Amino acid sequence: MNREAPDLCVRCGKCIPHCPSFRFFLQEGFSPRGRNFLFARGITSKSYDFCLFCERCAQVCPYGLSFPHTYLQRIFKSESLEYPYFENALSLLFLHPKGRYLYKKFDESIFDDYATGDFYLYASCGLKHLYPSALFQFLEKIKTLKLIPHLPSGQDCCGIPWVSLRSYQTLKRHALRKLELFSERKPLVTFCATCYWVLKRVYPLLFEGEAESESILELSERTFFVTEFLESQLGLSLEFKGDPKILYHLPCHLKSPLTSIEKGIKNKFKAQDFCCGSAKPTLWLRGFQKEFFRLWKGKLLGKKILATSCTGCYLNFSLLLKRPPEVKHWMELWK
Repeated sequence: MNREAPDLCVRCGKCIPHCPSFRFFLQEGFSPRGRNFLFARGITSKSYDFCLFCERCAQVCPYGLSFPHTYLQRIFKSESLEYPYFENALSLLFLHPKGRYLYKKFDESIFDDYATGDFYLYASCGLKHLYPSALFQFLEKIKTLKLIPHLPSGQDCCGIPWVSLRSYQTLKRHALRKLELFSERKPLVTFCATCYWVLKRVYPLLFEGEAESESILELSERTFFVTEFLESQLGLSLEFKGDPKILYHLPCHLKSPLTSIEKGIKNKFKAQDFCCGSAKPTLWLRGFQKEFFRLWKGKLLGKKILATSCTGCYLNFSLLLKRPPEVKHWMELWK
């Protein structure tokens, strides 16, 4: 029995107060319970697009039901829309009046010095073009451990924009590229919570029942978020800059059951756990993030730095906020 099927929902309502989109709309159809009811009966609803894929519903459901899991599992088998392949999805920032100022140029010739190594380092769009200083600081610190990261050239986007745009063949192209780039059986480390979620959860669903399924699952199993890798695999005790004017943000895609680090992060950082509103392009076109902003802006009062570890969150915060606070990646504050 598929324990995540929507018809197993007992409509207890435990998921409702935890759902960010329900808290915004305050309508049953925009809750996980409402979506499960509609989806199980084949009823089309615009509320599906407003699911932010945070999977908070699965964390509190007695049956562990995840609406994003069920939804993606089914739509990946439907017709794929045609969109062009972009190696770097953040190049689309140049279409946004403020976005072009966020985009940082990145010289990939640095990869020549890391053509082989002890573990793979995924140089995602965000790591290269939003917070590259997090990468450079990591490379300097990892030298002291006598470890060498492997940074293959030609790394591309994880493909998350194509999920909400329903271009599954383009998404598959991104996934298959990962199999080529990270073919050796050694750990793959990512700095982005959403890339981590895509590699761990989305790719296996995308290739379910297909020839590449086993290889995708194997890649997923050796994927680690950077702090998880440093602590659980290398045995380090991480320390980060502490200041009452720094707010550490815990992205949705680092919450359990994907990682075992949520409690440690909250204790270490006193991290604030809230949803940024998702960076889904379909919701940006609707202006949703600008409205959702009011649910979390009060948490930033008196803060000079907002530190997150997700490209989507980093992007939303940077596009919606004026300094202060300055938006940074966690690893930029690693002591």
